[in-house]
Amino acid sequence: MWEYKTSVKWSGGEAADIRCDGKPTLDITPPPEFGGKKDRWSPEDMLVGAVESCVLLTVLYFVDKMKIGMTSYESEAVGRMERTANGLRFQGIDIVIRTVVQAEEDSEKMAKAVQQAEKFCPVSAAVECPVGVSVESTVASA
Repeated sequence: MWEYKTSVKWSGGEAADIRCDGKPTLDITPPPEFGGKKDRWSPEDMLVGAVESCVLLTVLYFVDKMKIGMTSYESEAVGRMERTANGLRFQGIDIVIRTVVQAEEDSEKMAKAVQQAEKFCPVSAAVECPVGVSVESTVASA
């Protein structure tokens, strides 16, 4: 079993710091729509970013395992939150991945790698809202 520890310290008003031993401290506030600052991370930003970055790292595992010639990876994620009868709830997180691969057969393998990453990413598996992942691979020109 693995454990991941963080600590939060409130610094007054709506601001706080989140810390993890040996890593940079992040200043956090609520999202701007709830009175927070635009230039600070919110827990909502961190959740969407955590899912997106976990998918990347899981894709990288499968890229290596499947020996895919990937030369570029970029993604964008959007998390959708709504008021529900049970309070504010994420309704879904969608991630669009764009990759550049070296050969046509790598495009097919990349699609499989992303499917595997979507299935095995532990962070996306931990959230209760649906997480949709799509990939668009282009072949690098010679």
